[in-house]
Amino acid sequence: MTDRARQLERILRAAGERLLKQTVTVSCHKTKNDLLTENDILMDDYIVGEITALDPEASIISEENYADGELSERCYVIDPIDGTCNFAAGLPLFGIQAAYFEHGEPVLSVLHYPVSGDTLLAEKGEGAYWNGRRIYCDRSVAAGDGILLISDYYDDVSTPMHRQFALVEKLQPHFLKTRHFGAACVDFGMLVRGNAAAYITYYSKIWDIAPGYLAAREAGCVCAPIRGDMYHFGDAGLVIANNDENLQLILRHISDLGKK
Repeated sequence: MTDRARQLERILRAAGERLLKQTVTVSCHKTKNDLLTENDILMDDYIVGEITALDPEASIISEENYADGELSERCYVIDPIDGTCNFAAGLPLFGIQAAYFEHGEPVLSVLHYPVSGDTLLAEKGEGAYWNGRRIYCDRSVAAGDGILLISDYYDDVSTPMHRQFALVEKLQPHFLKTRHFGAACVDFGMLVRGNAAAYITYYSKIWDIAPGYLAAREAGCVCAPIRGDMYHFGDAGLVIANNDENLQLILRHISDLGKK
């Protein structure tokens, strides 16, 4: 593990300890279906401050304070509370996550789960690690024996809402069950640990996707965009699976729906 990885893990663990001591305070609706809490702002301020002290020359993109930033030669991307609505509702399905980019590519990510105290860390070319132990997705799980994870549905992405629902209707007979947990960090964590066979996400923000995306790739998962041939951060739609057979199954049904 590099020193940067150790330091970033330390910062997110400390942020998690702080978060658990706070009272949940909802500030407002960011959108019709999303909340902003004072806790988001406090965590964002703390993590940004710690990273700035650690690496003052790097740029930062964070959900609450620097959401309009752009990737530079060296950049940290931060989601201070991933799964804010779960957190506000008292559900333990949330996390704190960050990714470090060099020349536009994620090379390090940390996803920390404050309630359980677990941490998922990934470094490009070095693998994915759950609490320090290297992990791999379970490539042997077929669709019929596996869980299909799906992110929240959205009415402001390139895939129309009715097709988002129609895709589930098409895929449900092929998978054991479908599940919605409402936090990208939770979904990616389950996939890389072998708790699920595939994940369809309509999240498009770089702070939602980048940390788990790197971990999934390093754990051996395969990925493809819902639309197009190559995935770029900011695209609205990504499919991640434990093996190519499950990935292609999902992509075929996406393609069939697109023809209707």
